[in-house]
Amino acid sequence: MTVWRISAVAMLLMTSAATAFAGPSVSSAKGPALPQGWSFLNDPSPLLSPRGVKEKDAALKGEGVKGIDVGPASAVSSASDATGLWLPLGERTPVAAFRRGGSFVLVAAGRHPLDTAALGGIAPFGTVQSQILGNSTVVRISCPVDSALDLEPVAGGWTVSLTPSRANSAMKLGQEGQALTFTPPRASDAMQVLTVQDPDSGRRLLLGLAQSGVVSETMARRGDGFEVRPSLMGVVIAADSDVLELRQSSGKFFLDRIGPGSLPLLSQGKMATYGASMAGVRLGETSPEALHSAAYHAWISAAMAIAGQRFDARIRLAQELARLGNGPELAQVLQTALEDQPEGVARSDVKRLQQIAAVLNHRPSSDLRDEEEGSTPEDQFWRGMVQTLSSEKENSVSGSERGQAAKLIASGLPSITSYAQPLRHRLVPSAAEWVVRYGDETDRAVVRKMPENSDTALAHALLAAQDHDPGASKKLEILAGSSAPMIWPVAREAALRLGLETGQIPPGVVGARLDALMPAFRMAGREPEARLLTVDAFAKAGEWPKALQAIQDGQQLYGTGQFPGAERLSWVAMGMASHAPDKPDTALAEADLLKKAVLAATGQSRIQLNFLKALSDRYAVLGLPLAQRDTLQALAQLQEGDDAQKTKLQIARLNLETGALDAALQALPPEEPASVNVLPGGHVESSEVVLLRAKIALAQHDPQKALGYLKNRSEPEALEMQASVLEQQKDWNGAVKALKNLLQPLLSGQNETANPLTSEQSQLVLRVGADASRAHDSAMLSSLAKQFSARMSGQPSAAMFRLLTEGKDSSVPAGG
Repeated sequence: MTVWRISAVAMLLMTSAATAFAGPSVSSAKGPALPQGWSFLNDPSPLLSPRGVKEKDAALKGEGVKGIDVGPASAVSSASDATGLWLPLGERTPVAAFRRGGSFVLVAAGRHPLDTAALGGIAPFGTVQSQILGNSTVVRISCPVDSALDLEPVAGGWTVSLTPSRANSAMKLGQEGQALTFTPPRASDAMQVLTVQDPDSGRRLLLGLAQSGVVSETMARRGDGFEVRPSLMGVVIAADSDVLELRQSSGKFFLDRIGPGSLPLLSQGKMATYGASMAGVRLGETSPEALHSAAYHAWISAAMAIAGQRFDARIRLAQELARLGNGPELAQVLQTALEDQPEGVARSDVKRLQQIAAVLNHRPSSDLRDEEEGSTPEDQFWRGMVQTLSSEKENSVSGSERGQAAKLIASGLPSITSYAQPLRHRLVPSAAEWVVRYGDETDRAVVRKMPENSDTALAHALLAAQDHDPGASKKLEILAGSSAPMIWPVAREAALRLGLETGQIPPGVVGARLDALMPAFRMAGREPEARLLTVDAFAKAGEWPKALQAIQDGQQLYGTGQFPGAERLSWVAMGMASHAPDKPDTALAEADLLKKAVLAATGQSRIQLNFLKALSDRYAVLGLPLAQRDTLQALAQLQEGDDAQKTKLQIARLNLETGALDAALQALPPEEPASVNVLPGGHVESSEVVLLRAKIALAQHDPQKALGYLKNRSEPEALEMQASVLEQQKDWNGAVKALKNLLQPLLSGQNETANPLTSEQSQLVLRVGADASRAHDSAMLSSLAKQFSARMSGQPSAAMFRLLTEGKDSSVPAGG
């Protein structure tokens, strides 16, 4: 059976061979008894010399078990008397031991089956667990958080004492080439190197097992990809990089990088830069009770400190508040301390605490943003977190700057997993989310390696959504049901974004849901992104007015220069220009949106151009020619070439419609001399320009000028207008000639068996017949009768057509 013992102080262990147990008195004639406050659990013989054991056995035989007293406690003491434990691991067995809050972890070389079933609840110790891993043994013991521990090899084993017998000698830190070296204070050939998983954080631990040498708190710093932890024995290094190697040779432990092109562990090759952040702020994890107890005592110390010690006491209090994640009180304590001692701002620990306060309180500071001291992962993490504050407040921050912050955070994210739980709970969710959103795949790989727990659940869900993982929707839906106001809006936004990207949710529905949840997004700091997603959703649904409204709402909050960006605004402007409403009420509401959009797009000619087009269409639907004309005049100034000419023609038509004849002529291109048109290669004005000139001439009561414009034009509209002018002048022959050209498509290749005429065609035939009758053109009437008599049958104007073409007395003018 495994034997566990209470260890004595070093003096007792060195003199235990001369100790005898005889009689019930406190002291013995053979030697001193156990000092007060110490007692053994079960049989203490493994800690005694053979002579002492024999004497003790003789005393037991001579006097019997009853009445034996070994000092102030009995040989089989109560659990509350325990001040140490003895582990039968072999005193020459190399070990590495360290503490993590209320847990003591010891790793010993070799396989040592230990019986721990009967050792639970030995106060003040807690549970004892033993596990054999390969060729090593791991022992975990629960112990008081605020107690000091001592580890010593004694009598074929190792003792764990609550009261240190003496200060263990520290490892000697050195540097050989690019490697760090750890040299035990006592030379020994019993040194080994093991690699295990940290039972608390899951990180890879490089363990240097030794018989002597500790790593003190002052040596516990983080380097680039590694962390040297405090130890009670041996070397304990948490490694985040796979290229780090711990090896032992010539009585030393070497920590180095392996592989070609490896960088040195020290950024400048100097011992002064060794370790992590030189800030000296201890944020390590411990139990909640210990955290609050430490903060309480720090408050008392700060309140009672004398003037010369008050600043340091306040900084220690600030450190405890940082571990508790109490940002408001941390900032208040720092402010008070620096008001009394302003020069303290230059201290590295004060700067780190200011960074922590800024991040916890979401208050950016330009003084901290450019702080460049330290190049370790922890330093980079805090610089990155401070940069995120500026990015959140300044919409002008570019994507590259956000990416740089993500890279800094990712480099140090694994190092903060050892922080106290309250602080870690405040930092990890937002830091991991930032890396997922703005980092590259290398940065996101850091988050992928992190265990999925309450702190990283949102980041892992966002990663799944980015990957379009089939389980992403379920993860986000679960988080969307959370009561945390900083969690569920972010998850809901991500779920709607995923639904829009994958087509699982209609775009219009996505936009409407986002718009309804905007207050929650504002509270969670996701309002700008949610508004942009609303714009995208409405635009994808073709609901351009709603998309424009979403843009204007965002511009009102974040400024026209920053929200939502020229590309997205141009997309919406093109959509508005391609969409014309058919109802005046809708057109009126959209016109109001577009007027604001035109003003907001000043300086962005392409975007403004599309908005002006859309606004002109709305005025046309509303029947506001003056407003439409003014809009088109602004549009023409932004256009060139044919587009500008078309717009000017529209302006000319509107001027003609409103009676502004001179303005209508000015809107047309300069009139070319008639001689140019008859020359080979001469320029001929378009039919649209000619018709406008003719209409303006008619509006000016100059029909001859209008006929001059229409002369030699063969376009149907020009012929129609020419015939109308001639009919007004009662030039029936000229009118018949013009209309005959319009009738030509019906005369060529048609016969009596062809299809019946349409209503418009029959009206044209009847008009030609009426003008021919007035002109006494019997040949034309006969031709019409021959070509269209059968095709006019069934038309409402068939009787009038027969009357015109089949008159009994052709000598009498049919037209009267």
